Amino acid sequence: MRETLKILIAEPMDFSQEVINRLREYAHVDVHAVEETDLEQVLNEYDVFWFRLGWKINSDVLNANSRCRILATPVTGIDHIDENLCRELGVKIVCLRGEKEFLREVRATAEMTLALALAVMRHLPAAEQSVRNGVWDRDLFRGNELHLKTAGIIGFGRLGEIVADLFLAFGMKVLAYDIKPNLSYPSVEFTANMEDLMRQSDVISIHVNYNKKTHHIIDENILKQCKKGAYLVNTSRGGIVDEVAMLKALEHGWLKGAALDVLQGEHDISEKHPLIQYAQEHRNLLIVPHIGGNTYESFEKTEHFIAGKIIEIILAKRLQNTPETVG
Repeated sequence: MRETLKILIAEPMDFSQEVINRLREYAHVDVHAVEETDLEQVLNEYDVFWFRLGWKINSDVLNANSRCRILATPVTGIDHIDENLCRELGVKIVCLRGEKEFLREVRATAEMTLALALAVMRHLPAAEQSVRNGVWDRDLFRGNELHLKTAGIIGFGRLGEIVADLFLAFGMKVLAYDIKPNLSYPSVEFTANMEDLMRQSDVISIHVNYNKKTHHIIDENILKQCKKGAYLVNTSRGGIVDEVAMLKALEHGWLKGAALDVLQGEHDISEKHPLIQYAQEHRNLLIVPHIGGNTYESFEKTEHFIAGKIIEIILAKRLQNTPETVG
């Protein structure tokens, strides 16, 4: 008798009931939050562990004795998972990385890029707080426009293309840099290197995957190349930017401002973080808690997509385990 497949959805807030019902046609599905101290035991009890960004999966919780065979995470960046360990153990990672065709219709992070750029350039958080404090003084918050400025996009994949279209709609000149050669895109000019892009761009937006090669590619030497008055926006991953160097860039005026949706080491962030401490005293640094893809629309789309991938794996496995019939 085939053992019932067990799936745990461990970050269930606003999770699609339709997706849960769909998965229950193929497996037993539990939906509840998990304490960090229980994570190792959970991976010993369930075949599929579905989570977003709330957990770090490494050898502390996943090992050869774990029952878990599929880690499902509806995100593009999977630096919260030890991929080498998963390969060694034969654990499949089901995520959104590389799913370019599907992701063209998931626009949340691209829209957030524009929101962050506008918010930091127009001092929106500080202006709103000022009104809350009973002060009505528009002269305190003179900002900058996007129109006729130059946007520089680092990493020209799916998100880079969408963000380019949005910047172009604001009447901006758009530059882009990518390690892939010979790229072309309507109305976008590609630079030979990042330094050229930094020297020309008023707004710099990061859209590269995070890995060993991209760790701290935005370092002090690159930041020193920034055009006077430039703003940096990062909705990719925190580890791409050397945060010590960025803090120095803000303090020394190499950057006029920065807006961040991500920080390095997001599983251990507190008010003592140097960038957060700086942001508490300076309005040219805006930080939000990795909410770029955090919309109802994007969650529903990605949950259906990831569920489909899991069901494909389940059905393929069942087919492999079905004995051949003799005619």
